[in-house]
Amino acid sequence: MIKNLKKRTVHPIWKVKELKNIKVIVGGFMSIDGKTAPANRIGRIFTKFMTPQHQKILHRLRASVDAIIVGVDTVLADDPSLTVREVKGKNPIRVVLDSSARTPLTSRILNTEEASTIIAVTQKASKEKIEALKSKKVEVIVSSSPERVDLKELTEELKNRGIKKVLVEGGGEVRWSFFKENLVDEFFVWIMPYVWGGRNAPTLVDGEGFLKAEDAVPLKLKSMKVVKDILILWFSVKK
Repeated sequence: MIKNLKKRTVHPIWKVKELKNIKVIVGGFMSIDGKTAPANRIGRIFTKFMTPQHQKILHRLRASVDAIIVGVDTVLADDPSLTVREVKGKNPIRVVLDSSARTPLTSRILNTEEASTIIAVTQKASKEKIEALKSKKVEVIVSSSPERVDLKELTEELKNRGIKKVLVEGGGEVRWSFFKENLVDEFFVWIMPYVWGGRNAPTLVDGEGFLKAEDAVPLKLKSMKVVKDILILWFSVKK
């Protein structure tokens, strides 16, 4: 179990500078109108617009980090493998935020041996589900939080394991949670030249959001380039 860390509340959240030796990169792709999936929330449909060159860029990024973090909803919707396949490089550790241990035992992330997997759950996850996950030879970390995985605890735990750089691939609620906890160092977005629409379609960063302009997370543009009609923007987060 992750050891319980002292919590504190400071506003606005993004102005708190955390002392950590782990780099957190958050990002993903979206349509020009800000949607990361159509209204049916099936995100992998976007991969149809990615050329082999785009795939290599994404997999090169994966190979450059020590761990990839996604939420269980991404696993349920897309069933990704989260491995490096299009370029030569190491497979990062795959980390799933799964408060109630809902990751299907048949999911790719539990049945591909190329990379190791950590499932982060909370105390509300049943012992039976935890044992079922362990039977798939994955590691289960139990957060001290009763409802949602404590991200500060998790990043501290990953840091203690020698992980220095993590990539948060999604989904929108997970990205928001990392911004809310002031854990993001860099942010990137791939903007695809398509309009999806849909009032209920997910966006790149969802969650409850900030209500005041002064609480919004400030970014500094580091680079931008166009790769076969897809605009790639990369930002650092101003602390």
